[in-house]
Amino acid sequence: MISVLLPTYNGERFIEESIKSVLNQSIKDLELLVGINGSKDRTKEILSSFNESRMKLFDYGEEPLGVSRTLNLLSEESQYDYLAIQDDDDIWMQEKLEKQLPFIGDYDVIGSQILYINEEGKPPARYGSGPTLETSNASIKHLTESGQNQIANSTSILKKSRVLENGGWDPEYPGYEDMDMWLKLMSKGCSFYNLDEILVCHRVYEKSRFNSKEWDMGNLLKKYK
Repeated sequence: MISVLLPTYNGERFIEESIKSVLNQSIKDLELLVGINGSKDRTKEILSSFNESRMKLFDYGEEPLGVSRTLNLLSEESQYDYLAIQDDDDIWMQEKLEKQLPFIGDYDVIGSQILYINEEGKPPARYGSGPTLETSNASIKHLTESGQNQIANSTSILKKSRVLENGGWDPEYPGYEDMDMWLKLMSKGCSFYNLDEILVCHRVYEKSRFNSKEWDMGNLLKKYK
């Protein structure tokens, strides 16, 4: 049983495709919790068009809360022991969860390889097809602690207990709250694993969160030294 958390802000362009990729998973035992905050576009209209009992909508008002606060609120609403994160412009392969689930008893965080796509769904020339992410716990920890994020957020499955007992996502790190979470969990001895298979198409374009992040990695890394 998986609770999928999807925060969205003005996600009208790609959110329908993103949601369908979750609901069409080969594993059907899941709930999809969508947190809407501050959207001024057609996001709510698109979401209301879904007739799906596994999908729950939470409207957090007119002002944007940010990803961290939205994820924290959604995790409190979730029913199940494992959380999966989805971005409102990414696409999951149909067997993503099915291929990751066999490993949830052995690791606290499980990810996979990703394929970069642009607005048209094709690999963007500027970034290439995407990084090759480390698979072993030791290698993931080593590179992440040196400032190279090795867990793509929308590939991740996390043990909810680990998230809650460590205070959830920190709003002080907008744009790289995922990196803060991984470093936090690593400092508590949590284990990580990436499948050596592309299970998520991660969208990269001019206005995507990936392309607009402002990194202060040195400050973040100091937090966990």
